[in-house]
Amino acid sequence: RQFYKKLILKVTPKMQYPGGEEAIEPLYFQGEKVKGTNYPVVEYKGNTLGTYNLSFPYRDGMQKGVLIADIEAIMGNKTVAFTPAILNTNGVKEWKTYMYSLPNNPDAIPLFTETFVKDVPATGVGIISGYVLFPLSKSVITDAQKKSSVMAQAAQEMKKILADKNAKITNMLMYVSSSPEGPERLNKNLTTNRFNTAKAYFMKDLGLANTPMAKDTKFIVSNTVSENWEGLYMLLNDSNLKNKAQIVKGLQNAPNLQKREAVLESYIKTVPELKDVILPTLRRADFYIFYTMPEVMQVEDQVTTYYVPQLQETSVLSARTDVNLLNDLAVIAIRNKDYRKAKKLLESAAVINQKPEVLNNLGIVYQNEGNNTQAKDMYTKASIKNEAKYNLGMLLLKDKEYNKAIPYLKAMPNVNLAYAQLMANDNRAALETLKKLNLTEGYEYYMMAVAAARVKDVQVMAVALQKAIQLDPELKERASTDKEFYPYAQESIYLDIVD
Repeated sequence: RQFYKKLILKVTPKMQYPGGEEAIEPLYFQGEKVKGTNYPVVEYKGNTLGTYNLSFPYRDGMQKGVLIADIEAIMGNKTVAFTPAILNTNGVKEWKTYMYSLPNNPDAIPLFTETFVKDVPATGVGIISGYVLFPLSKSVITDAQKKSSVMAQAAQEMKKILADKNAKITNMLMYVSSSPEGPERLNKNLTTNRFNTAKAYFMKDLGLANTPMAKDTKFIVSNTVSENWEGLYMLLNDSNLKNKAQIVKGLQNAPNLQKREAVLESYIKTVPELKDVILPTLRRADFYIFYTMPEVMQVEDQVTTYYVPQLQETSVLSARTDVNLLNDLAVIAIRNKDYRKAKKLLESAAVINQKPEVLNNLGIVYQNEGNNTQAKDMYTKASIKNEAKYNLGMLLLKDKEYNKAIPYLKAMPNVNLAYAQLMANDNRAALETLKKLNLTEGYEYYMMAVAAARVKDVQVMAVALQKAIQLDPELKERASTDKEFYPYAQESIYLDIVD
């Protein structure tokens, strides 16, 4: 074949696609004897090779486009158009930059304070509780209290736990309270008698009487309040009494116990709700049975039971003396997404003792209120606990402060740490983190493939990408156009996976 020596060839590349056509500047070539122009010369005989990088502005629809070239021969004033040449019918491959989202966005981790459950994740701890109310000045449990819906439900839940070989009952906390009417000496004896009566009844009714736990002297943790003035103040403040502030002030300002009891007696005679509703609530015995489940059992169809009727009452606890119980009930409220009740419990606990567990859980409450500044402050103050560090790291991660989040997430390494490292472009560290984890999800292996691609570890990239697609076939389409893998677009090790 020959290229005429005085000929100019005009080639105009075009992309035709559904909805339109896009052309770029034409290319010109000339024969050996063309004068007045300076186009690339094509030899009269033989082959002339040239390489050109062409680009079109991308338009939607080009994925199904056809690349053609209009060809015109020009000699002097004459122009002859040839049939357009079809260069490519495969369309345009669109490489995309995907927006990464947080791969695993769990709730912040709450912390129990009771020593027998503090090393167990909150998801692995269950609580069953109940209570009975006592008549005035008596330590007997009436039939009505024994047959209450609260005790019936508690007994039913306990049967399930005792029958579950995977459940381990750890301890029972008993809280016994007496209202402040009458002489203090009598109330002390009354509270002791109420504790003994309630202990015997709870152990029998809940099916614990003949178990090894009944013989363990450390099984029951007792907390007794002989004259529950603090509980009375709390119940009054929570009540709808119009003169509640006046009553509380009068009781608290009494110069001595004898005068305070006299003030109380005067209000009992004139305020029916105080006598019939508030004070009877203080004559009580509550139990809280904690049990644990192995972490491997925490799956969607098997979760721990939280039966805590006290959380459904207006006043969730009639005393503020036990910081551990206040905190641990708050954990249950957090698990039930009842952050308002959790906040009330935790604020009461913090007045007694600002334990790191309490501060961590307050951080969770503030975070769910949208008050991230206070949440960060609480997590920082509680950072002696790894869970608090992790919660702070997750909060920073959600705020896209990846470099700041990394040191805190290292306290409890998981895929979120790798995500933060990847987003901070610390790709080598992200890859090493992922290698150490027990990956189970497709997106986790996909992250590993991305990290490996960035550090040019092709073998690890290929293995991870294959595993990701195996676990989640929908990732194949994403991987075929993900810009992260563009450097490997012509390599068979990549093409064999995504084609």
